[in-house]
Amino acid sequence: MKRAVWSMLLLLPLCGLVLAQDAKQELDDKSYERIRDYILPNADEEAWLKVNWRATFWDAVIDAQKEDKPIMLFAMNGHPFACT
Repeated sequence: MKRAVWSMLLLLPLCGLVLAQDAKQELDDKSYERIRDYILPNADEEAWLKVNWRATFWDAVIDAQKEDKPIMLFAMNGHPFACT
């Protein structure tokens, strides 16, 4: 539920930008489909969702050793929206 709300909050400004570029055109069935297809992510952009992410580093270490695979560690300092 939270992901859907954040997605909508992030996509609304993009929709406004797309409509602002073509302000003279009315929103109809054809323009709606074009804008929707432009905004929604395609399969390539959602490929990261198929990765079996681990919530803790230690779980990743154990699984990586079992499967003889590398670990990708993503770490950041600060708030994700730069609100520090």
